Amino acid sequence: MASRLRTMVFLLLLAGVPAAAAHAQTAWVLTGDYSQFGRLRSYAQSSPFAASADLATTPGDAVGRLHGGLLYVVGRGGASLLQVYDPQAGMALVREFSLGAGRNPQDIAFDTQGRAFVSCYDQAVLLRVDVAAGTVAQTYSTAAFADNDGLPETAWMLARGDRLFIACQKLDRANWYSPTGPGALLVFDMATGQWIDADPAQPGTQPVTLAGGNPYTRIEAVGVGGVERLRVGCVGWYGVLDGGIDEVDPVSMASLGYVVTEAQLGGDLSAFVSAGPQNVWAIVSDVTTYNTNLVRWQGGPSHTTPRAGTGFVFADLAWDGGCSVFLADRTPGADGLRAFDACTGAPLNAVPVATGLPPFSFVMTADPQPAPAPPLPVAAALRVGAPFPNPCNPAARFDVEGPAGQPVDVTVVDLAGRAVARARLQLAADGRGAWAFDGRDDGGRSLPAGVYRVVMEGAAGTATRSVTLLK
Repeated sequence: MASRLRTMVFLLLLAGVPAAAAHAQTAWVLTGDYSQFGRLRSYAQSSPFAASADLATTPGDAVGRLHGGLLYVVGRGGASLLQVYDPQAGMALVREFSLGAGRNPQDIAFDTQGRAFVSCYDQAVLLRVDVAAGTVAQTYSTAAFADNDGLPETAWMLARGDRLFIACQKLDRANWYSPTGPGALLVFDMATGQWIDADPAQPGTQPVTLAGGNPYTRIEAVGVGGVERLRVGCVGWYGVLDGGIDEVDPVSMASLGYVVTEAQLGGDLSAFVSAGPQNVWAIVSDVTTYNTNLVRWQGGPSHTTPRAGTGFVFADLAWDGGCSVFLADRTPGADGLRAFDACTGAPLNAVPVATGLPPFSFVMTADPQPAPAPPLPVAAALRVGAPFPNPCNPAARFDVEGPAGQPVDVTVVDLAGRAVARARLQLAADGRGAWAFDGRDDGGRSLPAGVYRVVMEGAAGTATRSVTLLK
C-alpha cells in the first residue's frame, strides 16, 4: 500500500499537480570546473543572496528546469542522462537514467499533462521521456529541418501550453560550426505528436525562420504591449556583429525581426534576460578582446555596461521577475553570484556569493512572466469542456461541441503515451454531445489511479483534456 501511494504521488508530481512548492525566494545554480562532475546549490533571491552548501552531484555540463515541484537536471555532452531531484526531500535523487549514447541532450520541457520532451544536439531527434519508468518512450525525427550535414542542432526549448518551440541552429560542423543560413524555431504539437507548419504557403512543414543565424540563448516569453512575444538570441558568426535578439509572434509563428542587435549590445551574444520590453540585460563577448561583459540596453542605439569582465568569465544570467538580475561570474579568484538592481542597474552585492565550484547555469523557481498558451489554429473548431468531476472515482463527463452530426474519435492515453481506451461519439444536429469516462480500458478492466489524457479527433480538428483518476 505504501509503495502504491508513493507511486501515485510521484505520478501526480510528474503531471504538474502542485506539490509543496519550493520557497518562493529560493532558486538554484549549477556549478562546475569543466571536470567530469558538477554540483548543485540553492541561493536566496533577496539580500544577502546567501547560497547553500552543495546539495547534489550533477554531470559536469548540465542544465536544469523546475517542474511540478521537482528539479530536472539534463546532463549534456557525453553524460546524456536525466536526473530528477525533490527539493522538498532534502534534494533526494528521485530518478536517474540514460537518454541514449551519442545524443547530447540539451533541454527539457513539459506539456500540459506533465509529459517530458528532450531536445538533442548530436542526433536529429526529439525525445519523449517516460520519467516514471526511466525510459525514452518515443522519438520524433527532426531530420527534415537539418542542413546538408543531416543535423539541425536543436537546443533550448520553451513550452507554451502544448505547443513546443525548439531552437534550431543549423551549423556546418565541417566548417568550425559556422551557421549555414538563418536559424529557426521548430514548432511541435506535444498533444498530437506532430510538427506544426509555420508557413502553409510553402511546401512541406516549415519552421519559424529567424532574422539571424545560430539561435544560441534560452527562449523567453515576454509581454509586449499586452500580447505575448518570444525572444531568442542569435549569435550568427562568432567574431562578427551580425546577430541580435529576435522577437517572434507565437500565434502567427513569424519572426518580427531584431529587438536589439549585437552591434547595439557591443559583442557576440551568449545570454540575455528581458526585465521589461526595453530593459534587456545581456552577456556579450567583445569581438576584439574576447572579454565577456554584462551590458544593459534600454532602447536607443547603444548600451551601458554594469560590469566588465576580464576574460571569458561570465556564464549565465537570470531574472527573478522583480528587482534582481543575477550573474554567474567565473572570474578566477573572484567567482560566485553577483546581483544587480533590475531597474537602476546598480550592483546589489560588493562581493560575489561563493558557490564552491564556479557557477555556470541558473535554475529559477518559475517562469518570471507566465502567459497563456497561444491559441490553436482557427480551423481546429472542435471544443471539449473540462471533465466533471475532476479528479474522478471513477466516472467523469466531457461535454463536446463541433460541426453538426460529425463523428468524434475518443482516445484515452496514459502518461507513458499508451492508448488504453477508445470510443466514438456522434455529435447531434446542434453540434453538441457528451462522452463519459468510466475509468476502464478497452478490455473492461479498471485503470490504475493516475492522470490520463483524453484526445478527441474529428473533421474539425483535435482537442485534448486531462482527467485524474483516484482509487
